[in-house]
Amino acid sequence: MKSTEKKYSPSLLFSFLKTGLILTGVFALAILFRGTPGYFIFLFIGGWISWTFVEYAVHRFILHELIVPGKKESLFHHQEHHINPQDIKVGFLHRIITLVLAIGIFWLALKLNNTFTIFAGFFTGFLFYSFLHYLLHQPYCKFILPKIQRAHIHHHTRYPNKGFSFSTILWDWLFDTLPPKHAEITEKMKENYFNSFKTQVQKNVKLKSNL
Repeated sequence: MKSTEKKYSPSLLFSFLKTGLILTGVFALAILFRGTPGYFIFLFIGGWISWTFVEYAVHRFILHELIVPGKKESLFHHQEHHINPQDIKVGFLHRIITLVLAIGIFWLALKLNNTFTIFAGFFTGFLFYSFLHYLLHQPYCKFILPKIQRAHIHHHTRYPNKGFSFSTILWDWLFDTLPPKHAEITEKMKENYFNSFKTQVQKNVKLKSNL
């Protein structure tokens, strides 16, 4: 789970600079379109992009301890998720509650039509993340989000320090943490990714009992 990267490299700092320029550009467009529907649209997009960066940064720099020191696995249980990918802690009820909240927040943002829209976009990004993470662990997702799922499979199997994003590959591309372009996903990798650790143990126990 840990990486050998212990300090800020020039390329990492440059990636943060590019991140700032992207967000500044989106919010500058919102100001440029003030008084038009574009104002709401660009504020909302800016909020969503902000979420996707936070999602990437938390996953990479905190859950995988590239910068923040300490044994965070015991606090966030992220190592457990790597061992047992299908055991996702966020349940269906949590997602429904998040969906209801997102609808209310979006409606309020439309009514206010001010900078609260940034939060609406941010929260919507969180909403989609909660569904996307579940989706990425389903076999049929290869038909919906093939590139993101490919990166996530590699993240859980061969390249734990690559493929940190869930919602977009933008940040993995910008921070150069995409899995190697020609890296193959084997049947064994798929088996480890789609079948939970507990299920595999149960199968082994059942097999031994039948011998």
